[in-house]
Amino acid sequence: MKRIVVVGSLNMDLVTTVRSLPKPGETVASTSFATIPGGKGANQAVCAARLGAQVKMIGKVGSDEYGSQLISILEESGVDSKGVYQNGKTGMAFIQVSEDGENSIVLYPGANGEITPQEIEYQKQIIENGDFILLQLEIPCEAVSHTLKLANSLGKKVILNPAPARILPDEWYPMIHTLTPNETELSILTKQEIQTKEDVIRSAKILMDKGAKQIIVTMGKKGAYFIRKNVHTHIPAYSVPTVDSTGAGDSFTAAFTFALAQGKEEVAAAQFASKVASMVVQRKGAIPSMPYGHEVEK
Repeated sequence: MKRIVVVGSLNMDLVTTVRSLPKPGETVASTSFATIPGGKGANQAVCAARLGAQVKMIGKVGSDEYGSQLISILEESGVDSKGVYQNGKTGMAFIQVSEDGENSIVLYPGANGEITPQEIEYQKQIIENGDFILLQLEIPCEAVSHTLKLANSLGKKVILNPAPARILPDEWYPMIHTLTPNETELSILTKQEIQTKEDVIRSAKILMDKGAKQIIVTMGKKGAYFIRKNVHTHIPAYSVPTVDSTGAGDSFTAAFTFALAQGKEEVAAAQFASKVASMVVQRKGAIPSMPYGHEVEK
């Protein structure tokens, strides 16, 4: 089993359940409230570790109770948290989940927004000892850029989940082994409208022309597309009832990386990731919904 290093965010999610997501200016009543550990980086680290990977994480939480809780959750799930700094206030996500499983999220970055390139550099040995480096975009652009350059200089394979979506510097693309946007994120990255399979393939090729080696576009109930030069394969979604889609994309990316670390080829890895994501959407919360390896096998 090859080793995975996750560089990214850790949040405490404050989750309310509503009948339907409120429109601008509308007030709606919540039917439940929960405090749940999350953050895209932590979600992916916990998912990969629970599946059975060797995972180390680099990130930053607050020197508060939420920060201590997040570090405990990582360690309980088997993630090595020695690369997680503790200072300032923990990042938080304010999440509304509707009865049909859709969600809206407002992020307060907190300590996530304060991690620096120097702090990433200080953890160089962790990256050097990893095989796959898993990144998202909930930490500062400068920290992501430094991680990409450092990982590239050490010959590591980088999987970048471009969420929350933003336009990426062109210099990043040649350093990315696999990019895993959803269809909305793909549209933002390429400034293209995404409605058909042909739109997905054409837009993915725009990013590959910039240097990304391969793209996996996740599309919820419509499945996913694995796209590489002269190859485009549809990965069907499992037909399951959706309880809460929070963390589904994170679990797909983490499970895909885990499967690569096991030695699976890319399409088989994406099929495995689809299976894991289908389990996550049937459960509430982000980290609490991440399955263990024996559950997936069963």
